[in-house]
Amino acid sequence: MTTFQEQLDRFVDRSHRFIPNTIDLSRTVVHAMDIQNLCLDPKGADYIKSVGGAPSGAESLVPAKAVLELARDKGIKVIWSLWGMDPDGADLGVWGLKYPSWREPDSPFNHGTWNGALCDGFVPQKGEHVFQKHRNSSFYNTAFNEYLAQDSAEYLVIIGSSTGNCVPTTARDGFDRGYKVIVVADAGTAIPVHTPGRDETPEGYGQYWESLRNIQAQYADVVSSNEFAALVERSAK
Repeated sequence: MTTFQEQLDRFVDRSHRFIPNTIDLSRTVVHAMDIQNLCLDPKGADYIKSVGGAPSGAESLVPAKAVLELARDKGIKVIWSLWGMDPDGADLGVWGLKYPSWREPDSPFNHGTWNGALCDGFVPQKGEHVFQKHRNSSFYNTAFNEYLAQDSAEYLVIIGSSTGNCVPTTARDGFDRGYKVIVVADAGTAIPVHTPGRDETPEGYGQYWESLRNIQAQYADVVSSNEFAALVERSAK
């Protein structure tokens, strides 16, 4: 069976890297992004299935939890986000035009719903701030940048979903602000958009892999959870 590491090495050109062999863990922040029932729990209203060899929502939770446990063990700061809309629809904006069903008061895309809650087993610890957002980027109209700046963060590590929407927009915004961004690929996944004209998407294609290729080419280093663990262990020495 092909391992995720073999898939990543095969499908994403990572020859252009800028993260050094060791990093300052005291200036590193792990951003647990939108690890919510909506997309990652099999009962979620917008559950993400595996397409093209990408992790399913449930499969992405195992590496995400491993990264969180490692971060806590090494004293790396963790910050959480929750994506969703206000139940009164006041913050929908143009999304209300593109997705009219989101205007319904019982929309699963609202904050405060079961779909909007963190997945089972993901519990922020004391001192791990949790903030709500209503757009893709965690920097948009939030205090996220202030959370990073107050501890002189240098490295921003992103886990969570989705790899095609919130992850790349946050990575881009972080890169533009001067943060050295690391995206842990198997700790997230993306909406299963099929290749036009095909019933099934070939391995290595689809929104997930295309987004990872673009992230790596433009504004972050893409790594596996195993590679990130090795980086942290080297840096801890």
